[in-house]
Amino acid sequence: MAGCSRDSQNIDSDNIQTNFQRSSCCYVCNGYYGSCFDEQICQTCHLFLFSEELTQAVQENVHNTMGVEDGDSGNDEPAEIFYNGFQRPVQDVPLDAREQAAPSQDLARRIQLLSELSAIRSEPFNDDSDYFQELPPEVLLTVFSYLDDFSLWCVSKVCTRWNQLLRSHIPQTWRRFVVNCWPLYQPLKPVDDWLSVSSALFASSSCLLCIRRMYYRPHAECQENSWRRRRLRHEVKNLKTDPPEGIRAISLDNHWCHWQATILGPAGSPFEGGKFFLYIQIPYGYPMTPPVVRFLTKIFHPNISRHGDIGIDSLHYNWSLALTIAKVLISIQSLLTDPFCDVCMEPDIARLYNNDRQTYDTIARYWTHRFAMNDILTWPN
Repeated sequence: MAGCSRDSQNIDSDNIQTNFQRSSCCYVCNGYYGSCFDEQICQTCHLFLFSEELTQAVQENVHNTMGVEDGDSGNDEPAEIFYNGFQRPVQDVPLDAREQAAPSQDLARRIQLLSELSAIRSEPFNDDSDYFQELPPEVLLTVFSYLDDFSLWCVSKVCTRWNQLLRSHIPQTWRRFVVNCWPLYQPLKPVDDWLSVSSALFASSSCLLCIRRMYYRPHAECQENSWRRRRLRHEVKNLKTDPPEGIRAISLDNHWCHWQATILGPAGSPFEGGKFFLYIQIPYGYPMTPPVVRFLTKIFHPNISRHGDIGIDSLHYNWSLALTIAKVLISIQSLLTDPFCDVCMEPDIARLYNNDRQTYDTIARYWTHRFAMNDILTWPN
């Protein structure tokens, strides 16, 4: 029985590691609706964000239904399936009318097609792919010159030709991109290929949406209160003059809304040697309202979700005016060595931590080596 229990634990740990090694998430739902098969957007979000075809089908069906010559005077009530130009839910429609609900059948067909990997990666753009491949480099570089650094990196992942073109003709862009997006990144050896560095930092991140916000740094147009300004000015000064050990944090904009922080893995823990990036959003209601803190670097921990959310009460329910950005980061650093498994973000990891500490340490150490050591290691692009 002990051997069977040990085997089941190994199977569970393998499944956990496999599930958490998915490096690609939908930039809209962050993987909530399922895998996006290495695409920028999953099939569910794509269906409901780009559903012009479905809308057109519904409208055409409305006109066809109400424009049929059925011999009446035209003053009768519209069909039960339609009301004010919109289709009612199918469950509210009588059984004999469900056969007329062609849009729902089309929706089911499209969901099935989008759910198949072969359908997503088949040849929907074959007519255009040859056209773009035949464009000369001068034309492509002219088009690329209108893109910002974030969009250029996305373009570099389209195909090998575009990647080599960007790598050879605008190499200085990638260093600027890394410095602007990850200002706390400090390589410990000379960097020859900044595009590979930026790709490695992207691949090690748990939330591409946070990276996008951190790069563009949007802020609301509203009046900032003087209390917030004085409080943050004092915190910034303390973080510069007397930073906590193993912690750094800087503001990315003049409004002090977007911050970036790094936490070094505590000594003696499976996170030792890693530098973990965090993204902090400070609302205009600070310090009355807590900041939003997320891990940018992937980490294998019970209290940190696969999307970087941190399960600390002080950030959600028990926020206090006495807390500062530095104190929050110190509590997160201590959480790495002392996780709370009774109520956690990732129950599977918590069970592994309680039942098989050696396997937990092995996986956490591998994740640290793979995702949190980009200042030492440069992974292939």
